Amino acid sequence: MAKLSGHVGTVYEQLMKSFMTHSSDGIVVVDLEGKVLEVNQAFEKLHGWKKEEVVGTVLPMTPPHLLEEARELHEQVLAGRTVNGYETYKLKKDGTLFHASVSISPILDAEGRITAFAGVERDITEQKLAEKKLVESEERYRQLVEFSPEPIIALDDYCVFYANPAAVHLVGGERVEDISGKCFLEFIPPELSAGLALLIDQSLGRQQPSDIITLKLVRLDRQTIEVELKIVPILSPGNTSLQLLFRDVSKRKTAEQSLEETEKLYECLVENALAGVYLYQDEKMVYVNPYLSVLFGYSRDEVMKIKLETFIHSEDWAAFRSIMTQTLDGRISTFPFTARGKKKDGSIVYLEGLVTLTKYKGKPSLLGTFQDVTYKNEVEEALRESAQRYQRLIKFLPEPIVISDAGMLIYANKSAMKLFRTTVESELIGKSLFHFVHPEHQQETMRIERNVMRTDNPSQFKEIKMICCDGQTIEAEFSSIRIHHYMGKTVMLTVLRDITDRKQAEEMMIRSEKLSIIGQLAAGLAHEIRNPLTSLKGFTQLLKSRSKDDSFYFDTMLTELERINLIVNDFMTLAKPQLSHFGYGNVHGMLEHVISVLSHQAILMNVDLISRVSTELPDIYCDENQLKQVFINLIKNAIEAMPQGGNVVITAERLNPDTICVKIKDQGEGIPDTIVHKLGEPFLTTKTNGTGLGLMISYRIMEHHRGSLKICSKEKLGTTVKLLLPVPEGRSSETGAARSC
Repeated sequence: MAKLSGHVGTVYEQLMKSFMTHSSDGIVVVDLEGKVLEVNQAFEKLHGWKKEEVVGTVLPMTPPHLLEEARELHEQVLAGRTVNGYETYKLKKDGTLFHASVSISPILDAEGRITAFAGVERDITEQKLAEKKLVESEERYRQLVEFSPEPIIALDDYCVFYANPAAVHLVGGERVEDISGKCFLEFIPPELSAGLALLIDQSLGRQQPSDIITLKLVRLDRQTIEVELKIVPILSPGNTSLQLLFRDVSKRKTAEQSLEETEKLYECLVENALAGVYLYQDEKMVYVNPYLSVLFGYSRDEVMKIKLETFIHSEDWAAFRSIMTQTLDGRISTFPFTARGKKKDGSIVYLEGLVTLTKYKGKPSLLGTFQDVTYKNEVEEALRESAQRYQRLIKFLPEPIVISDAGMLIYANKSAMKLFRTTVESELIGKSLFHFVHPEHQQETMRIERNVMRTDNPSQFKEIKMICCDGQTIEAEFSSIRIHHYMGKTVMLTVLRDITDRKQAEEMMIRSEKLSIIGQLAAGLAHEIRNPLTSLKGFTQLLKSRSKDDSFYFDTMLTELERINLIVNDFMTLAKPQLSHFGYGNVHGMLEHVISVLSHQAILMNVDLISRVSTELPDIYCDENQLKQVFINLIKNAIEAMPQGGNVVITAERLNPDTICVKIKDQGEGIPDTIVHKLGEPFLTTKTNGTGLGLMISYRIMEHHRGSLKICSKEKLGTTVKLLLPVPEGRSSETGAARSC
């Protein structure tokens, strides 16, 4: 430090030393280059450096991020200005920061030049913390008031100078400006304003909060609400300010009124309920409604003195008691139950009800109900018995019945399972009904079913083909109707009928009628044709003998005339069955005779006739000549079906005690499916020179013998003809080979 001369300088120096020694603020003197010239003890304590450590050095007292700010202050002091009470952060020797208030002034020499700087530092960290806490406290209390759900209004001489948002909302405003500056008495009905003003004055005079009072408040929208109010003076000498604390009790009042009305309503409902209601606490009844006493045949006073166990059948009490215990323990809150009850006269009543945990006078209790369901149980039992009867009726009904939901089968009775050729329900249930309909009828069937589901009218019986579970195709007819509320669903009930036998019978009848008509026609037609045919044939032979050159044409004419004669002979044969001579004959003998007759033709056609005819067949009642004609027609057809040769296998076996089965199987090209079912019609044949009448005659003969003829054929796999002949009752007991045919 530059030394001052003279007496004044000495005094000045002494004052400076005393100031630096006794000052509680840290003082540092630095030269223009920033080197320390002097520090006092307070500075050493504040920063942690000793004087001998810092004199002659530049101290790192300024944090790096404040260096620019320090340079600006340095320039201000160099310009001759003094910086007072500048707040900043300073560094200690250990590198920690503290909040400081800094004053910097220039030191001048005798000529007025700046030679050094004097800095005075004061630690204001605690002061800043206190200020921060004060600000935070003020903000916290401000937020408590601002965001308080309780409305708060501050008055000064009855005028509003503050209102929190809850208070603004209470009086129907949107902003505090809507009520600020208004006399609060404007929000009080005129008849109550004078009384409120008196209470305000009394509270201000006593400087004490008022009691909570209830009054009406008129909102800005002129609606009147009911509030609770407390007047709190703001304690300050000569102050007329106060706070008004509000609570809107309009909803509470409404709720109290509603609660009272609800209690009355529930009391009315419980008292007049058509179910027994009771409240059970500490092993005794504390309330029962009139219905419960009537239900069990007691008076209301009697019921209140009886234990609950008295009303429950002894066999059901343990289960009911368990429900009560679990409910009281809180393991279940509400539990439905069914039990048998005992009336005063000892009769049994069937009960349903609920047990619910509740509180009565602060203690756990049970609120329960009893409903008499005796009549309902009787009706349900009757309905169950009725349903079971109808189920058995439908189940064993001879008509096949199925029920489907959206096309999926969900029920099939016994007859339906028999129709579908199955004994296992899983082969039907869960599968589509249309899965069993032949593809050529599926679209039409679906259309009919859709129409049925749109109406309540049953469909007309429709003939379709159905595929059974075993793959067999049958002729059937069906009719459907919509059924409501079947297991909670709208479903379709379908009645099916197997009409395969009926269709076959109809075909047989049509065929029989055709044969009968042809037979009647044949008798007259054959006679009328034969006479001119004989003449034509004779004259053609005569002309042929006279004209040797045109023999080809005459041969053709004679061939065709012979063909006409063959057809006439077949016609004549159609009329012969009615002239049959029946007696007992042996199938084995007839077949062996026919095979021997046709063996020469078979050899010429390179065909082997293989006989597998059982020798143990019983005699049958027949016309042997007619049956031989059938065997000849069929074996001859089999031979002619194999122009390239092959085998014809003839078998005859005892199918069962009442039937003999004859089969004739060839290895020909087979017959198309479109023709097989038409075979037997007149003039329908697959042979080039055939008439179809031979097969027709065979059908007619089999019908006269009460037998049947069936043709099975597959293209490229040959044809099998099956004949079934009945065994007379007197002969059915004879032993034979009863094997599958």
